[in-house]
Amino acid sequence: MDLTLSERFALIGFNGYESEHRETAKQNVLKVLAAAIFLEENYDLATGKWNFNEEGMKDAMKKANKKELERTYAERLQSKQLLSKVPSLLGCDLYYDKNIKLKTYVSDAREFECQLDLLRAEFLEEGPISEESIILVWLLLESLCFYQVFSVYEQNKITVRMASLRNESILAKALYPIEIRSLWGTVVVGFLRLKSQAAATETGKGFNFIFPFFERKQSIFIDTEEYFPNAQMRLKNVLDRISSQGHVYEVLRDGAVPIVKIDNIKYELIPEAVVSRMPIHGVRLRRYNL
Repeated sequence: MDLTLSERFALIGFNGYESEHRETAKQNVLKVLAAAIFLEENYDLATGKWNFNEEGMKDAMKKANKKELERTYAERLQSKQLLSKVPSLLGCDLYYDKNIKLKTYVSDAREFECQLDLLRAEFLEEGPISEESIILVWLLLESLCFYQVFSVYEQNKITVRMASLRNESILAKALYPIEIRSLWGTVVVGFLRLKSQAAATETGKGFNFIFPFFERKQSIFIDTEEYFPNAQMRLKNVLDRISSQGHVYEVLRDGAVPIVKIDNIKYELIPEAVVSRMPIHGVRLRRYNL
């Protein structure tokens, strides 16, 4: 669809976050959304030139009403049928308090992937890169969404291309040195880089279990009604539970440890049994981004 730069960023950035409550990570996305709006407002259509500076951008971000920004852009994307609200995936967790009602933003799956594919096509292949894509990747990086929507391989390739753009593009040369993350964001970036490197190893895949705080979704355990004799029946039971709560899924790989995309986020579904007075069989959802 024909979306503005800020709408493109909001479509990607809102996905997976709670809609009714404040989250530190979501607040960071809203802060960067204010930067996206500032950049839009400082683009001269007549000359095709960007006119901005770091001080002006940070001042605009400081003055922005984040609650109002969220409401405005959520309504704008909903009016275009590109954003919806569903019960949080945590509602499927065995240990989740069912009396607590949480809603999560879910972006339209087709448009969500389309926007990311456009960036992959420009940054992972040879050829020119549009100015909007130069900015959008920077917005994703500063908001930390970069580490959620791209694989480790893609992160490395895009980072290298961004470094080369500093010498090739006047816009990138002016924009990329600017950092608008909070201290919290800087710490998280360092951690996510470490996690990305570790995730390339078999042992490192368990990092999400150890440090779930930095992930959009906690490590979720979904119990099954019974012990199933094969993986297909177990997967069907879990997917029926997920879809009954309004979640959209796509099975990317079946087998003993399936990979399923749920609300635009990829998970490994790992068979597990939780031991209490008696074993409870189910699957553990682990974020997958290799």
